Amino acid sequence: MLRVYHYEFCLELAVLPADVKGLPTTKVLPHERPPRMLYMPGTLAQIRSFHLSQGETGRPNLCKIFFPSLEAIYNFWEQYKQTFENVLAAGAVVVEKSDHILFIWRRGKWDLPKGKVEQHETPEETARRELAEETGISCAYPERLLTRTYHTYTEGEKQFLKEVRWFLFRCSETKPHVQVQKEEGIEGYRWVQASEVPFLYPQSYGTIRDVIEYVVKDVLSAPSA
Repeated sequence: MLRVYHYEFCLELAVLPADVKGLPTTKVLPHERPPRMLYMPGTLAQIRSFHLSQGETGRPNLCKIFFPSLEAIYNFWEQYKQTFENVLAAGAVVVEKSDHILFIWRRGKWDLPKGKVEQHETPEETARRELAEETGISCAYPERLLTRTYHTYTEGEKQFLKEVRWFLFRCSETKPHVQVQKEEGIEGYRWVQASEVPFLYPQSYGTIRDVIEYVVKDVLSAPSA
């Protein structure tokens, strides 16, 4: 499965479930969030036009496009990426001693520290630098790569596709002091328990929700070694 957002609209690429016979026009399946699945046949240009037009409405929604295999998803994705200007960025998910996650409040949304990868940097170095610049927290190098998110945006007449590589940082202190970088539009911060996370979702981005859900499920809920 691969998700790419255009503002609040999510285009999800998935392999057709084995228990679904044929490709449905619309079909609701259990345990899906949100509970809408849509197969939309069309050319690469038609899918791209649909994706961008739906994102411009500002309404949260999800469209699932089914493929027969992971290889088919990969082939489509490689072609799709080439229709945008590509940007590589890196971000930091900070988990402190008592398993609180650090969020920053930026431009009316709960966000995570992140920024564009400079030419002389690796993504890991970018995540560490952005964390220090935006929050004042200086950690060692990240523990590991968590996941990647993708979103598109428009500037003037150009469309960009941004890939963000998210890294896990462990902090040995309990809720260390944070000094936010106001020059970057950051107005505040909050250390959040896993149980509090869903309450932040209405004021966050789809990509951030996906990252944090991954952290809650595969990092905080994982058994200790």
